[in-house]
Amino acid sequence: MPRFDRNNIKELKEFLYNSYDHDAKLENIRYDCGEDSIKIELFNPIFNVKIALIFRNIGVVLAIKGGKYGNRETIISLTIEEDFSYLQTYLPKHSECIEGSLYLLLQMFSGDELHIVSKEVIIEEAITRG
Repeated sequence: MPRFDRNNIKELKEFLYNSYDHDAKLENIRYDCGEDSIKIELFNPIFNVKIALIFRNIGVVLAIKGGKYGNRETIISLTIEEDFSYLQTYLPKHSECIEGSLYLLLQMFSGDELHIVSKEVIIEEAITRG
């Protein structure tokens, strides 16, 4: 299970570039307040790959409805954002949660967005048998 934080952001970018998140279907999102974590489960039907993103030590989670027509469950991109100014516009009081954190952005075909700021992300990928 690869673990990433602010110290190895370059490796995280490379990992995501070579991952199967594009066209993956959002299957489940689970928040565990006791563990201060969010687990997002994806499945890419093209490559039969299950992906789990586990965000630990959550600072900010922001969901934005795109309002466009399109599939709300299919991921079009998963990126690392290095510029936190977008979030600071909407959440100016939470800048202390942002320092030293990762900022990942999931975008769906519908235009929906999920912004997550956390100290660490763990990524599990598993090929399933079809």
